[in-house]
Amino acid sequence: MTSTTTRPVGVPALAGYLALAMGVGPLAHYSLSALGPLVVDDLDLSATQFGELWLVAFGAAAVGTPVAGRLTDRLGPRRMLQWTFITAGAAIVTVGLSGSLFTLLVGVTLAGLAVAISNPSTNLAVARGVDRGNQGVVIGAKQSGVQGSQVLAGLALPGLAVALGWRPAVLVCVVLAVLGLMATAWVVGPEAPPSATSERGPARIDAAVWWLTAYAFVVGAVIQAVNVYLPLFAHDSIGLPVGQAGLVAAVLGGTGVAARLGWGRVIDRVEDVPLLLMGLALLAGLGIACCGVAAPGPDVLMWLGAVAFGFSALAANAVIMSSVVRSADAGSVGRATGRAALGLYLGFMVGPITFGVVVDSASGYAGAWSYAGALTALLVVITGCWSVQRRRTTEAAHPDAALTSKGTSS
Repeated sequence: MTSTTTRPVGVPALAGYLALAMGVGPLAHYSLSALGPLVVDDLDLSATQFGELWLVAFGAAAVGTPVAGRLTDRLGPRRMLQWTFITAGAAIVTVGLSGSLFTLLVGVTLAGLAVAISNPSTNLAVARGVDRGNQGVVIGAKQSGVQGSQVLAGLALPGLAVALGWRPAVLVCVVLAVLGLMATAWVVGPEAPPSATSERGPARIDAAVWWLTAYAFVVGAVIQAVNVYLPLFAHDSIGLPVGQAGLVAAVLGGTGVAARLGWGRVIDRVEDVPLLLMGLALLAGLGIACCGVAAPGPDVLMWLGAVAFGFSALAANAVIMSSVVRSADAGSVGRATGRAALGLYLGFMVGPITFGVVVDSASGYAGAWSYAGALTALLVVITGCWSVQRRRTTEAAHPDAALTSKGTSS
């Protein structure tokens, strides 16, 4: 373990704090997703305009994350975590006071910047403050904060919005940003001196990070398309009332939390990461298929599909981030996280808008679910190619072992 910047608050407290840091950034747009029917009706938005919110949010995240990664390596996690909570709080207030599409766009831009800062800063806090054998558990827990905010938005906000209006419901969430900012000084201590690696200059980014970045881009497109449009699909195509449609987001988030916690415990013992990610892609495709046939069929298929998708696709980011921390040099955790997060946020950016365009076309939701299923098939292709490249690299590095293995098999 490298020199720590975390106070001795214990691993559970650190994991809980980092989960809050990860969850508060996307809370503004998860709120919009859970309250989608109310927001769309109030502001008279089309499906494409609603998707534009995520295009802008994750466009800001994509632009900001490489810079945030470099700044995190230079400044350390404490200051960057403080900026995470400040920016997220400003985003929530802006969205909660919005009266037009433009002000919503400003709010989600701020949310995207908060998301951009959160991944490098929390990953570096784990790399510096947690023993290597426990890093997967902590990363799984802190990544579950993203889905925790989805659960909060889906469970608490629709009922509150029906009673008070969607704007006050969103504004209540700023309390979490304030609490997180106050807790930073307690959980994260003064920054440690720069490591010898960082003084020598940037370390090389491992090849695995680039494969993880490609996978993150595609899985990000699928995740955010489903997150944004599944509640609207449940309301518009299946006919669920607003409260039950918002509950769909809570089911996605709840299974995502459980999955990230579960896979976080497994990932430290997994050597074949491409195979694990391939399995998650296949299960995500099954979940999307269930959602795609739910409108003409029984709506229970949509609920089953949401559970399968949440357990697989929403767990992928925990596997990706654990693999990045494990493969990155101590002086390049922020930059490596920035690379992988860039792919994820670019996917988040294009997924909802492209899904929305298909929904607004003659193909409707049937075509949109087929599009999402095709993306999961692409994930299988990416992991297959990565496995081949990984095996060839291993054989090139250990030619004698490869020859012995071939001779034994023949």
